Amino acid sequence: MATTARRKTQTAKNQDPPANPVTQLELVELLHKRAVNELVIVEVEPARYQVHPIVAWRIGRSVLLGSGGQPRTYRSLDTLATHLKTLGTGRTVVRMELLD
Repeated sequence: MATTARRKTQTAKNQDPPANPVTQLELVELLHKRAVNELVIVEVEPARYQVHPIVAWRIGRSVLLGSGGQPRTYRSLDTLATHLKTLGTGRTVVRMELLD
């Protein structure tokens, strides 16, 4: 019986994250200090989203890390919206970047 090789798909873990990783605790502290200028929701692959905060005193974007040290990925915009509300985003600007 012959087997065929499965095609590998590029996942969010294979992509290079932004240079400034941020843990959830750091993000909460930055939000309370009002140091986050903008939260960018990036669609890294179809129906997979990451949070990239833009912090006032850092150059470029940061990325929200999960518990394993990898960028936190969300499968649902509803879950992501609920999570951002619990973090206390308040009046922080939230922008989305979708795939073509």
